[in-house]
Amino acid sequence: MPAIQKNNLNYTDYSWTAVPGDNPKKKVEDADRFSRKEGYEVLDLLNSLKGANNVDLSVRTRQICEWMIHEKLPSNIQGRSNVISWIAANYSGLSSQYPY
Repeated sequence: MPAIQKNNLNYTDYSWTAVPGDNPKKKVEDADRFSRKEGYEVLDLLNSLKGANNVDLSVRTRQICEWMIHEKLPSNIQGRSNVISWIAANYSGLSSQYPY
């Protein structure tokens, strides 16, 4: 799996420490919570994404998804499952605007 790593991310303004009540080791308990400002949560979400027919995604595709989350995701979209659904619904329309 071409996982995206911290050094592949487009942005450097993420927090890399868990906020109170949030634990990077408790992925299952935090399964539907998602903070677009926490690097480990963004990396985990990006690396969980799959394409059609469960195909693996390239690092570049994951970088486009990161840009979408960072720059385009509406503030009212909350929770991992909703963010993933939003990416799936908007990828084809927004990916052509990817500036990197």
